[in-house]
Amino acid sequence: MGDGSHVTKKEIETKLEKMRGELETDVQARSREAKEKLDELLSDSKMEFCSRCGRKVNSRTDWSGKCIWEDCKNLICSECWDVSKYRFCSRHSKSIVDEKSEQPTKKEIYAEEDDSEINVDLKGLLDEHDETRRSKLVFAASEYARWLKKRMEKNGAIDWTPTRYIEKARMRMKKKGEEHVFEVYTKRWFMKKVHLSIVIAPYDVRREFDKHDLNAYIHKAARKNSGYVLIVLVSDGSRLEATTYINRFSDTSFSLYLVEPKKGYLNFNINDSIASGYSGWFNQKKEPSQFRERLNKMGEVVSGRVIVSEKAVSKDFGFSEKEAHHILSSCRFLDHIDETDTFILKKER
Repeated sequence: MGDGSHVTKKEIETKLEKMRGELETDVQARSREAKEKLDELLSDSKMEFCSRCGRKVNSRTDWSGKCIWEDCKNLICSECWDVSKYRFCSRHSKSIVDEKSEQPTKKEIYAEEDDSEINVDLKGLLDEHDETRRSKLVFAASEYARWLKKRMEKNGAIDWTPTRYIEKARMRMKKKGEEHVFEVYTKRWFMKKVHLSIVIAPYDVRREFDKHDLNAYIHKAARKNSGYVLIVLVSDGSRLEATTYINRFSDTSFSLYLVEPKKGYLNFNINDSIASGYSGWFNQKKEPSQFRERLNKMGEVVSGRVIVSEKAVSKDFGFSEKEAHHILSSCRFLDHIDETDTFILKKER
């Protein structure tokens, strides 16, 4: 260009336009190639049933893709591929999170969907250029969210935050783009108040670690959700820079976790009492505890009754003693002993 010492704006625009044209041609060629391969696969296999849901497929147009597991050629119908966003056949899907899991229907997975909030920037978490890997991680996050939903259906919704005990806590799950968001709320008449949000998002730890991108995402996720926020990043491996960052992370308004479901690994800042307090819910190797259960375990037995002190609760949960007093005073299953910092657990009926 020119004499080699100066590049004009017009020359740059011409080069960019040429690159755009080449990219568009390449994308079109790849699309044609993919369609030809799918047609060839259909012709060779003569499949009649979806490898994911088992539904009988009568038309060529009802097929949308094939299992992205390496060397697998099982076909997936448009309902599973386009609507439910499944990328693995039934056999290989069980290798992602839980070998014994049964695949749920869409109704079972999602309590609610909120497509108005799908513009979540995940560039700090996923590689935009590797669609196969991106799909695999998105699926893993979806399966982990389903596992967590079943855990809370079995044990009850998380019933505490750093500022309050949540009496009659309810839980709902929404799918927001590639995230799954749990909201723990209370309901009074026609009003709902969200006290705690759990954000489940896919995270590719194999890509080059960028602290600023990750930091931007987690703070945005914390701001756009209600109540105290727990952010759980789901991956299929580990990277020293990422785990080091997460293991040292601390913030007063939200907690951060990195989970590897296939191996049952969970990373978080163990020195953060609040993050530690919630960790049992996300650890597949442990059983979670509700607020009352934790008080019962940490309390002292005096004359056959369990008593807990504000100081003990403060230390165990990471609250200030003032916050501990406020939270314990709000619990109907506790009786306060006058002029002390001690409470007695009422006997369960």
